Amino acid sequence: MEQAPKIIITLLHQAVAHHEAGRLDDAEALYEKVIKIDSRNANALNLLGVIAQTRKEFAEAKSLFARAIAGDPKIASIHFNLGNLLSTTQDIDGARKSYLQAIKLNPGFVEAHLNLGVLLHAAKREEEALSCFRNVIALAPRDPRGHFNLGQCLVALARVDEAEAGLKRAVELNPAYLEAQLELAAIYTNAARLEAAIEHTRNALSLDPRPEYYSNLGDLLRRTGEVDQALSAHMAALERRPEDPILLHNYGAALYAARRLDEAEQVFRKSIAYDSKFIKGYAGLAKIFEHRELFSEAIAILEQALALDPTSPDLIFKLSYSYLVIGAFAEGWRNYEYRFLGAEKRQAKRAIPPPYWAGEDLRGKTILIWTEQGIGDQILYAGMIPEIVEQAGQCIIECTPRLVPIFARSFPRATVTSYQSQALATTPAAGVDYQIPVASLGQFLRTDFESFPSRPGFLKADVARTQSLRARYQAIAPGNLIVGVSWRSKNEDIGSIKSADLSAWTPVLTVPGVTFVNLQYGDCREELAAVKRNAGIEIFQDAEVDSLRDMEGFFAQVAAMDLIISTSNTAIHVAGSLNVPTWLLLYGSPGDLWYWFRNRTDSPWYASLKILRQSSHVIESVGESPWRALLGQVSEDLRLISKAAPAIPAP
Repeated sequence: MEQAPKIIITLLHQAVAHHEAGRLDDAEALYEKVIKIDSRNANALNLLGVIAQTRKEFAEAKSLFARAIAGDPKIASIHFNLGNLLSTTQDIDGARKSYLQAIKLNPGFVEAHLNLGVLLHAAKREEEALSCFRNVIALAPRDPRGHFNLGQCLVALARVDEAEAGLKRAVELNPAYLEAQLELAAIYTNAARLEAAIEHTRNALSLDPRPEYYSNLGDLLRRTGEVDQALSAHMAALERRPEDPILLHNYGAALYAARRLDEAEQVFRKSIAYDSKFIKGYAGLAKIFEHRELFSEAIAILEQALALDPTSPDLIFKLSYSYLVIGAFAEGWRNYEYRFLGAEKRQAKRAIPPPYWAGEDLRGKTILIWTEQGIGDQILYAGMIPEIVEQAGQCIIECTPRLVPIFARSFPRATVTSYQSQALATTPAAGVDYQIPVASLGQFLRTDFESFPSRPGFLKADVARTQSLRARYQAIAPGNLIVGVSWRSKNEDIGSIKSADLSAWTPVLTVPGVTFVNLQYGDCREELAAVKRNAGIEIFQDAEVDSLRDMEGFFAQVAAMDLIISTSNTAIHVAGSLNVPTWLLLYGSPGDLWYWFRNRTDSPWYASLKILRQSSHVIESVGESPWRALLGQVSEDLRLISKAAPAIPAP
């Protein structure tokens, strides 16, 4: 009997060696020999439980861990292994108790702190999980897993800046930490920090060249305008998995961005051939037909997709654009309400009560109108607000803070307040009879083209500031026409069709007798310097006006112009709402820019707007720069105007 402990020790050493080498049958046989010698040997029972769990024999594993604990309840690793088993079998409370017991027996047990945190994070008990991961970092500050899991937990709590710091530390400690690289890429993608997202996606690819990662890289490169590189990344994805409909769709989207429409159409059709119920493939095809201004065909394709998925809010919302662009307002506005639903929901929707207005009599009633989407959208739809102000006993308007002073000046009979968009969905609309998001007014007030009122603008700039700015611009070159220019949009989805490189504007910017003023939002210094260096063109940059921070100043600046020339962006909506003469430059089909409609040279939204269109068919057939012909036409029109008096009549 005195020799029994030595035999057990020898057998356990041999068994563990087999176990670590993956020879589970050999290890199991030796553990069983130990049990025959000592039926309560906790170590052998514990490791037999681990083998049973590896084989997914969960009931047996649980029984073995229970016997091991009965043999020696003070071994922390047994409680830890039981916690792992209970976590696997979704016994969250039992697993939590086992991990806590392991930590109680061994407060420095890093793996127990870590696994408890992972368990609590999966159960969405984030604050408790945070405490566990901070314990891991305190015990093992150079273990990247603590920092990574802390970062993941903070992401779930929307504490993104803190999460970023934790994830970056994980990557510093272990650059080969794939999950941390991917999490950072996701954070940067969501924050539109695309260059950083690309860097970490490339890092992930260097560790694991999965097709999905190549496809993600392709999407990011497409969004940054690096279309050729995007196409290469998508092709690399398809080389690895050529029949994947999702990868095909993403490649098709990059081909669409490159305006290689025939190839994009073939790829979208191929994605449907591999999966006849692949909704995104149908949506991609519809986009091709919209670009070709074949809206009936686009509608037919989307209806075909809806037959496969009749309740898809994303499909119904996509249909709204094709209906609205052709002026089929009843169907268009009805489908447009689906912008609040689905994976692509564009706007948070406030809860009820109060009820949403459905056209009831507003005499003696109070209605809350809350604006939505981007600044340009809020301005566009605000053209319907005057009619509600006239009908209602009282009208309250909630808009983004930057527009509050403009709306307050323009709608003096209404009460104008501000909201923070991220809190809108949870902010109660108290003390009113009805509420409605501003775009939803369209279904009641814009039922056909005849229902658009003819009027000289509906928003007002600050008169004194406008006069001051105009005097400054007139002093640059007295007698010149004052023309504001804007040339791009930063919209990630459709910015490419709303942007014309400033270098292509040379024929316009060299027209004599014109003082050009920069109305482009964002940092334009490099573009302005390049056009001055390469073409000797000076576009006046007013350092006192920043449209991103001072919308009052931007409205006054636009109001000070004789003419606005711009692609489709916020400047167009500001100018149209102020009734400033404006030339809108459109490339190809309106597509997602449905509110300019098809085949029109005017806008029912803005009386002062003239639309100049470049046909996408011409561009595709001759392979020219998308904007060359259109900007050449604009330069000729501007030369005629610049010889006349500065006052330009509205079209």
